[in-house]
Amino acid sequence: MPQLDLMTSLAIETFAHSIQAVFLLGFAALLMYYHKYYQRDYLGYWAFACFAFGPGEIIRAFLAGSAMVVPESALSWSSGLQGIALTCQYLAISFIALGASCAAFNKKPQNYWQYIAYGVSLVGGIISYFWLDPTISDAGNTPNAGFMRFLVTGVALVAISLLMWRKLGSGIGPKLVSGGFFSIGFKNLIVLSVIFSLPGNAVDWALSFQALLNIIIIAAIIVGIIIWLLESERNTAVRAIQRAEYLHTHDALTGVSNRDQLVSKIPLFIEYCRSNNRQLTIMLVGVSRFKVVNENIGIRGGDQVLKEIARRLQNFRKQPLAVSRISGDVFALAFDHLKSRSLIKDLAAELQDTLSNPIEVGDKTLNIAAGIGIARYPQHGSRSEVLLNKATIALTQAKQSHQPSVTVYERGMDEMYSYLVDMEPILRRAMQENEFTLYLQPQFDFDHQQLCGFEALIRWQHPKRGLLSPAEFLPYIEQLGLSTELDDWVLNNAAAILASWKQKFGLCWPIAVNLSAPQFQHFQLIEKMQQLLEDYEISPEWLELEITENVAMSDLHNGMSVIQRLREMGFGISIDDFGTGHSSLAYLRSLPINKIKIDRSFVSELQQNNNDVTILKAMIRLSHGLGKRVIAEGIETQEQQDMLQKLGCDMMQGYFYSPPMRLQFAEQFIERQIQGDKKPLPPGEFATAF
Repeated sequence: MPQLDLMTSLAIETFAHSIQAVFLLGFAALLMYYHKYYQRDYLGYWAFACFAFGPGEIIRAFLAGSAMVVPESALSWSSGLQGIALTCQYLAISFIALGASCAAFNKKPQNYWQYIAYGVSLVGGIISYFWLDPTISDAGNTPNAGFMRFLVTGVALVAISLLMWRKLGSGIGPKLVSGGFFSIGFKNLIVLSVIFSLPGNAVDWALSFQALLNIIIIAAIIVGIIIWLLESERNTAVRAIQRAEYLHTHDALTGVSNRDQLVSKIPLFIEYCRSNNRQLTIMLVGVSRFKVVNENIGIRGGDQVLKEIARRLQNFRKQPLAVSRISGDVFALAFDHLKSRSLIKDLAAELQDTLSNPIEVGDKTLNIAAGIGIARYPQHGSRSEVLLNKATIALTQAKQSHQPSVTVYERGMDEMYSYLVDMEPILRRAMQENEFTLYLQPQFDFDHQQLCGFEALIRWQHPKRGLLSPAEFLPYIEQLGLSTELDDWVLNNAAAILASWKQKFGLCWPIAVNLSAPQFQHFQLIEKMQQLLEDYEISPEWLELEITENVAMSDLHNGMSVIQRLREMGFGISIDDFGTGHSSLAYLRSLPINKIKIDRSFVSELQQNNNDVTILKAMIRLSHGLGKRVIAEGIETQEQQDMLQKLGCDMMQGYFYSPPMRLQFAEQFIERQIQGDKKPLPPGEFATAF
């Protein structure tokens, strides 16, 4: 091997370090651009590493170049500059390690690791300043300098490369980058071994050309990073396509198949059933009052409920052929070979029981109820959409009652469903154009023999058919889910009437409003009533809220909380149609109500049925014992009034006294009361506080 003189060595070093510095700074700028475009944190760390490496190489090029011109001058301050170069080198290795960790574990390291990196780099630079001997050439490096420069970086880069090789998969780009880091680290360890083991001439050649080898390896790393980014973009695109294909056939929230997927599967199920002489059953499961669930526990809580429902359906005892979510709170299940209708209904009832088990959402426990609509092949159709439509019609029927049921599609349901669909825009228009009107039926107090309030009864002034009674439109309102909107209309109009009476008469007689089930099952009613009091400047005791017995019992937990809060606000609460439901005495005792209204069916049979007399007597005594007043509705004869008065009934209402009347006639009635010096009874007189 030819002898390498000092000047040639310095020239090679100057050139190699200069090219490497330019190369590294250009690479840093490229990495920063990629970091901004691709938003990969490891690219930012590696850009900082190149920015740190670059100045170190500039310093080494400057030292070598200065030594060629004025060796003595360069020698006097070479230790300090070499210490700064090593500090930059350690900082660059630290950034490489942070970037490798970010890429390997797919998360950004904590900030304190950066501070540790800065500290280690600074300590390394300080140690090197006091430990290195002054030198103007790599060829003149001492073992101490080799240890500080090559051993530390060599071991660190080998460790980093092994971590990346193990964690970053089989892509060509990551392998090329980790291989590049390994090559530089391994090269540094070889250079270190040369310094300690080979003669000076070989050391001179190795140290002079190792920087040129760095340039080649860095170029390979640049290519590797570019390939890595292209592979990453391609993989991201592939995953996006796969995700899109998955979402095209599956529900994103619950993971079960969606409606399109079910529609495409049903023909396959039908063909299988046809060829094997089997039957296909489609069950649609609809959660009752799911909107209330969302309002009580929030949208995220509602999502958790839907996920739990999907899980229970997928793990149902009899494994379905398919489970799908076909709309917000409606799931579909397909079963084969359920022959008898009784078997189908038993299975559906078991499914209802499974879904009714408590669901834990955070610190809340929910109980849900579900209606089930059923359609079958071949009885109800042989096409996907036909079967799903029939099951939808049956589900609509199943969810009409307060307690959702199991309904199998029957002929004739289509007509009712079609009529219902046609009625929806008509009813909405009626509410928007104020075609509904309130009639007021007086209520009288037995003891004081005077008016004590009114009940608001809604009528529809149809533009073509004239005045319609509630029986002609309320069933459609309930089935279409418009009950809450109609209740809001009634409450606002009742409050407006009370506000006008306050201004006109200076007095107000209470108005009772019958509310539907959905209103009493969520806390939004409390906010509505509070807003009503503020908007119309009325007192809460002027507005009485009625709820049917079955509604009160259907969701006792939520309902009782809402009623209790309303009572605390000062509203009167009464149970309507009492005696027709199935409430127990324990529930009646705990319900925060102040009035019980006896259903007219008991009153109408008073003179013919002694059993009704006995029952009424017991109910009145029970109500009084619980501190609640009793009002009887549907009184039509003098005999009925006398019997009820004898039984101890507190209040009365019916055609015997007055039919429901328009507002103008109700106001005339009030004027006669005022002229007779009869004022509204104090709240304590007609509503015993709970």
